[in-house]
Amino acid sequence: RLRLWGLLLLATRSESFQRTRSSRAQTRLHASTTLPELLEALKPYAPVRCIVVLPGAGAILESAVDASRWTMSESTTPTGKTLLTCKIADGSDSPPPFELHLDVDRAKKATLGVSPKTGGPIVRVMDGDGAGLVTLLPTGDSFVDAVVGKLGEEVDLVRR
Repeated sequence: RLRLWGLLLLATRSESFQRTRSSRAQTRLHASTTLPELLEALKPYAPVRCIVVLPGAGAILESAVDASRWTMSESTTPTGKTLLTCKIADGSDSPPPFELHLDVDRAKKATLGVSPKTGGPIVRVMDGDGAGLVTLLPTGDSFVDAVVGKLGEEVDLVRR
């Protein structure tokens, strides 16, 4: 019995057992936040690459945007949908150079972490069935420790 405790103690001190700050973030249980709060957390990590894949992959829209300049507002459409709008207004009467509308009632969860493709940070906003609504690629390695460390790898998006 004493030998077993000794082996366990030795194992917990080994490098392969000890967790780094990033791996602690990866083991966090589900958190919840609102969609605006999640997008607000991306502002310090601009530019953010926004990717929208249309159903059937007939088209992909990508844009890099200075998320630190986003203004956000919610509005209700004539059909009753509540949309969160993220946009960068340039102050003129012309259409904004960037505008993203997300249906807050369809956005049910988000995954946060490191993209296996790019090796950089990634946020995927999904509906209740797990279908992607938008993929966001923030800039900066500190995103994983700061945001993923706070919220975890999977976040339930709630209305408050």
